Amino acid sequence: MMKMKRNVINLFALLLTIVLTSCSAESVEESVTATTETQKSYSHSDEELEVLDLINTYRVNQGLTPLSIIEHISYKSNEHNNYMVSTNSVNHDGFEDRKVNFENVLGAYRVGENVAFGYSTPQSVVNAWIASSGHLTNIEGDYTHFGISITLDAEGRKYYTNMFVKK
Repeated sequence: MMKMKRNVINLFALLLTIVLTSCSAESVEESVTATTETQKSYSHSDEELEVLDLINTYRVNQGLTPLSIIEHISYKSNEHNNYMVSTNSVNHDGFEDRKVNFENVLGAYRVGENVAFGYSTPQSVVNAWIASSGHLTNIEGDYTHFGISITLDAEGRKYYTNMFVKK
Protein backbone atom coordinates (compact mmCIF):
# COMPACT_ATOMS: atom_id res chain seq x y z
CA MET A 1 0.00 0.00 0.00
CA MET A 2 2.86 2.39 0.88
CA LYS A 3 4.58 1.67 -2.46
CA MET A 4 1.38 2.45 -4.37
CA LYS A 5 0.92 5.71 -2.45
CA ARG A 6 4.53 6.70 -3.24
CA ASN A 7 3.95 5.93 -6.98
CA VAL A 8 0.84 8.11 -7.00
CA ILE A 9 2.75 10.97 -5.34
CA ASN A 10 5.63 10.60 -7.83
CA LEU A 11 3.18 10.55 -10.75
CA PHE A 12 1.41 13.64 -9.40
CA ALA A 13 4.77 15.45 -8.99
CA LEU A 14 5.76 14.51 -12.53
CA LEU A 15 2.46 15.77 -13.98
CA LEU A 16 2.72 19.01 -11.99
CA THR A 17 6.26 19.56 -13.32
CA ILE A 18 5.10 18.98 -16.92
CA VAL A 19 2.15 21.34 -16.55
CA LEU A 20 4.25 24.10 -15.00
CA THR A 21 7.04 23.95 -17.62
CA SER A 22 5.08 23.52 -20.85
CA CYS A 23 4.40 26.47 -23.17
CA SER A 24 0.97 27.76 -23.92
CA ALA A 25 -0.19 28.25 -27.51
CA GLU A 26 0.00 32.01 -26.99
CA SER A 27 3.62 31.99 -25.86
CA VAL A 28 4.63 29.71 -28.75
CA GLU A 29 2.85 32.00 -31.21
CA GLU A 30 4.53 35.08 -29.74
CA SER A 31 8.01 33.59 -30.02
CA VAL A 32 7.41 32.53 -33.64
CA THR A 33 6.10 35.99 -34.49
CA ALA A 34 9.08 37.64 -32.82
CA THR A 35 11.54 35.74 -35.05
CA THR A 36 9.58 36.07 -38.32
CA GLU A 37 10.81 38.93 -40.48
CA THR A 38 8.22 41.38 -41.76
CA GLN A 39 8.33 43.79 -44.67
CA LYS A 40 10.81 46.59 -44.14
CA SER A 41 10.35 50.12 -45.41
CA TYR A 42 12.93 51.91 -47.53
CA SER A 43 13.27 55.49 -48.69
CA HIS A 44 14.48 55.66 -52.31
CA SER A 45 16.82 58.33 -53.59
CA ASP A 46 15.94 60.19 -56.79
CA GLU A 47 18.73 58.28 -58.54
CA GLU A 48 17.30 54.92 -57.47
CA LEU A 49 13.82 55.91 -58.66
CA GLU A 50 15.33 56.99 -61.98
CA VAL A 51 16.88 53.54 -62.50
CA LEU A 52 13.51 51.91 -61.80
CA ASP A 53 11.77 54.34 -64.17
CA LEU A 54 14.32 53.59 -66.91
CA ILE A 55 13.78 49.85 -66.49
CA ASN A 56 10.01 50.27 -66.66
CA THR A 57 10.31 52.53 -69.73
CA TYR A 58 12.42 49.86 -71.41
CA ARG A 59 9.89 47.15 -70.47
CA VAL A 60 6.95 49.15 -71.82
CA ASN A 61 8.84 49.84 -75.07
CA GLN A 62 9.30 46.06 -75.41
CA GLY A 63 5.56 45.48 -74.90
CA LEU A 64 6.02 44.22 -71.34
CA THR A 65 4.11 45.17 -68.21
CA PRO A 66 5.79 47.75 -65.95
CA LEU A 67 6.87 46.50 -62.52
CA SER A 68 5.67 47.86 -59.18
CA ILE A 69 8.08 48.92 -56.46
CA ILE A 70 8.15 47.06 -53.15
CA GLU A 71 10.25 48.85 -50.52
CA HIS A 72 11.19 45.57 -48.82
CA ILE A 73 12.98 44.46 -51.99
CA SER A 74 15.01 47.68 -51.95
CA TYR A 75 15.71 47.20 -48.24
CA LYS A 76 17.16 43.73 -48.89
CA SER A 77 19.04 45.12 -51.93
CA ASN A 78 20.58 47.73 -49.64
CA GLU A 79 21.67 45.02 -47.20
CA HIS A 80 23.42 43.26 -50.08
CA ASN A 81 25.09 46.49 -51.22
CA ASN A 82 26.42 47.03 -47.71
CA TYR A 83 27.84 43.50 -47.79
CA MET A 84 29.49 44.11 -51.17
CA VAL A 85 30.98 47.39 -49.92
CA SER A 86 32.33 45.65 -46.80
CA THR A 87 33.93 42.87 -48.87
CA ASN A 88 35.02 45.22 -51.66
CA SER A 89 33.57 42.84 -54.24
CA VAL A 90 30.65 42.64 -56.64
CA ASN A 91 28.85 39.35 -56.17
CA HIS A 92 25.62 37.45 -55.65
CA ASP A 93 26.65 36.01 -52.26
CA GLY A 94 23.60 35.28 -50.12
CA PHE A 95 21.21 35.30 -53.06
CA GLU A 96 19.49 32.13 -51.85
CA ASP A 97 18.82 33.77 -48.45
CA ARG A 98 17.29 36.84 -50.14
CA LYS A 99 15.20 34.57 -52.35
CA VAL A 100 13.87 32.61 -49.37
CA ASN A 101 13.17 35.89 -47.56
CA PHE A 102 11.08 37.14 -50.49
CA GLU A 103 9.24 33.84 -50.67
CA ASN A 104 8.41 33.98 -46.95
CA VAL A 105 7.80 37.70 -46.49
CA LEU A 106 6.32 38.65 -49.88
CA GLY A 107 4.92 35.37 -51.17
CA ALA A 108 7.27 35.49 -54.17
CA TYR A 109 7.74 32.41 -56.32
CA ARG A 110 10.32 33.76 -58.77
CA VAL A 111 13.30 35.97 -57.89
CA GLY A 112 16.06 37.53 -59.99
CA GLU A 113 18.96 39.84 -59.21
CA ASN A 114 21.20 42.25 -61.11
CA VAL A 115 24.27 43.79 -59.50
CA ALA A 116 26.71 46.37 -60.83
CA PHE A 117 29.60 48.53 -59.71
CA GLY A 118 31.14 51.82 -60.70
CA TYR A 119 28.54 53.25 -63.08
CA SER A 120 28.10 56.98 -62.56
CA THR A 121 24.56 57.51 -63.82
CA PRO A 122 21.26 55.63 -63.83
CA GLN A 123 21.26 55.56 -67.63
CA SER A 124 24.77 54.08 -67.81
CA VAL A 125 23.98 51.18 -65.46
CA VAL A 126 20.68 50.41 -67.22
CA ASN A 127 22.44 50.51 -70.61
CA ALA A 128 25.07 48.08 -69.32
CA TRP A 129 22.42 45.70 -67.98
CA ILE A 130 20.49 45.84 -71.27
CA ALA A 131 23.70 45.06 -73.19
CA SER A 132 24.30 41.95 -71.05
CA SER A 133 22.15 38.94 -71.93
CA GLY A 134 21.99 37.63 -68.35
CA HIS A 135 20.98 40.98 -66.90
CA LEU A 136 18.58 41.62 -69.76
CA THR A 137 16.86 38.32 -69.02
CA ASN A 138 15.95 39.69 -65.58
CA ILE A 139 14.89 43.09 -66.90
CA GLU A 140 12.61 41.45 -69.48
CA GLY A 141 11.63 38.58 -67.16
CA ASP A 142 8.21 37.45 -66.03
CA TYR A 143 8.20 39.51 -62.85
CA THR A 144 5.62 41.72 -61.14
CA HIS A 145 7.67 43.76 -58.66
CA PHE A 146 11.15 45.11 -58.15
CA GLY A 147 13.39 47.25 -55.99
CA ILE A 148 16.85 48.75 -56.03
CA SER A 149 19.56 50.20 -53.87
CA ILE A 150 22.54 52.30 -54.85
CA THR A 151 25.24 52.56 -52.18
CA LEU A 152 28.45 54.59 -52.21
CA ASP A 153 31.66 53.19 -50.77
CA ALA A 154 34.27 55.34 -48.98
CA GLU A 155 35.83 56.35 -52.32
CA GLY A 156 32.45 57.43 -53.74
CA ARG A 157 32.08 54.43 -56.07
CA LYS A 158 28.54 53.14 -56.57
CA TYR A 159 27.32 49.62 -55.89
CA TYR A 160 23.97 48.63 -57.38
CA THR A 161 21.64 45.78 -56.46
CA ASN A 162 18.38 45.52 -58.44
CA MET A 163 16.06 42.67 -57.51
CA PHE A 164 12.95 41.32 -59.23
CA VAL A 165 10.13 39.13 -57.89
CA LYS A 166 6.97 37.57 -59.16
CA LYS A 167 4.21 37.05 -56.68
